[in-house]
Amino acid sequence: MSAQKAIAIVGANSLQGEALLAVLEDQDFGFAGVHLLDVAEEAGGRLMLHGQSLRVEPLESFDFSSVAVALMALEPEQVIACMPRIREAGCIAVDASGALRSVTRVPLVVAAINPQALASAVEAGAVNCPDAQTLLTAQVVHPLLAEAGVQMLSVATYQSASTLGQSGLEALALQTGKLLNGQPADAGLTGRQMAFNLIPRLGLLDESGNTQDELRMVNDLCVLFDLPELPVQVTQVLVPVFYGSAQVIQVQNQEALEVARIPVLLRRNRNLKLLDKPADNGFPTPIEQASGSDRLWVGRIRQNPQDPRLLQLWAVADNFRACLAMNQLQVTQLLIKDFL
Repeated sequence: MSAQKAIAIVGANSLQGEALLAVLEDQDFGFAGVHLLDVAEEAGGRLMLHGQSLRVEPLESFDFSSVAVALMALEPEQVIACMPRIREAGCIAVDASGALRSVTRVPLVVAAINPQALASAVEAGAVNCPDAQTLLTAQVVHPLLAEAGVQMLSVATYQSASTLGQSGLEALALQTGKLLNGQPADAGLTGRQMAFNLIPRLGLLDESGNTQDELRMVNDLCVLFDLPELPVQVTQVLVPVFYGSAQVIQVQNQEALEVARIPVLLRRNRNLKLLDKPADNGFPTPIEQASGSDRLWVGRIRQNPQDPRLLQLWAVADNFRACLAMNQLQVTQLLIKDFL
């Protein structure tokens, strides 16, 4: 089960594909080989990895039986279209697009939280990985669960334009350029001005006043924590920056934690990095600490003076690299090591 096996990155030219390659360049996951794939119109070019120039092959003609795991970095409809070929070849897809959420037997996995769920992945032929916002919240909160329990969780996310993909980056750049040159900016992609603005809603609301993405994050956190009745409130905000994610996370514990104990618990997750000092710059930001980093950064840790069970934290991350890419690669590494 621990023999080295080859993997494929499907969607190598996408933002997520670029992040996967960047992490692989800096870290050794022990894979026997890496194949780069993309849809036919995006294939044919070459990308560098460990000093080698690798051709991006068309996924339509690729033999998936030559790799053990396919890391999906495509749009949901593209993932669905190529899943039959992947399964027939005996390859396992590790997907973070949400395309396989409706397939109930496909496990939702965060490598640092519930790796045991991978036991059902071989039969299912796939693994679901949460989106970047869920990954950030889940990994910050999870170390606190066993020690003090959680009664309630409230999260406000501050998401960059890259959350919307390449089209989001282009829309923000275009609007910013126009406004700086005294021209009006079209609403475009979000229906509201993105540049120099904050948008506290991404998508249509349901009867409860939540968006689909907010409800999905609520559901996924409950699944990952195995706490189906946990009250979770999420507000997702689009902010006018290009890359990165930030969150204000408020946790109501069942029991009060000693302040000195909190950093000890958080450091149990090797993906977390703390920067929480009283000095001027003693906190992390998406640009200064998180950009290009494989770690999830946490700071501004404090208890409520009136109720010490209430804990508030500030967390930032490179949404593609530290969240999506790292979890996909860690899940793949565990899958090969323990189940293939």
